[in-house]
Amino acid sequence: MGMWRRSAGALAVLVGAVVAVPAGAHPVNLSVGASTLGYGVQVSTALIPGTLDLAVGINHLSQSRSGTYTNSNNSIPYQGTMRLQTIPVLFNYYPFSGVFRITGGAMINENRVTAYSSDPTGTYVINGHSYLGAEVGTFAGKATYRRLAPYLGIGWGSKASRHSGFSMGFDIGVLFTGSPNVQFSASNASANPRLASDVAAAQAQANARASRYKLWPVIGLRIGYDF
Repeated sequence: MGMWRRSAGALAVLVGAVVAVPAGAHPVNLSVGASTLGYGVQVSTALIPGTLDLAVGINHLSQSRSGTYTNSNNSIPYQGTMRLQTIPVLFNYYPFSGVFRITGGAMINENRVTAYSSDPTGTYVINGHSYLGAEVGTFAGKATYRRLAPYLGIGWGSKASRHSGFSMGFDIGVLFTGSPNVQFSASNASANPRLASDVAAAQAQANARASRYKLWPVIGLRIGYDF
């Protein structure tokens, strides 16, 4: 909750700075939408009307699920939450003075996945070795990304215009997140060297698999209003 408030506060400052610019001098577009980054709100202003916009916003989505993390060496039940949260600061360039744009910039990236499991009567397979839940204690895992991620994409529509009215926008691009950092822990590992070694091995295996995923594809649709 604290991180959400800090992010919302930072966005409010940015939006306030954009909206404070006289609309007659710099048109403003306010839009809402949905994308592979979650649900979002964005405000943009024309730095060069019809050619270059500055856009800031926030995207958020949180989903929880239960399952079992399974591969050839591991079988670990979990209850997990995926939280998507990004704060984009982007420039939209319209090379043909139409609705097509090239978008570049960066996003504060607070996307993460957290999971835990605590089942004293269950069975865990960690790095090929079986453990009773009581031996493991609470198993926890998380995956985080680097804080600042560059973005590059293309899109159509939803530019700040001198003509008031509704508009729509479509975006497709890539967020350069880098590989996620996966961390595993077991609350009883300090008293069981073999368990500690197996948890570390499972973490290394997860990071090796995660190292292949360095890009976050972005596809989104927005509806906005030009002031």
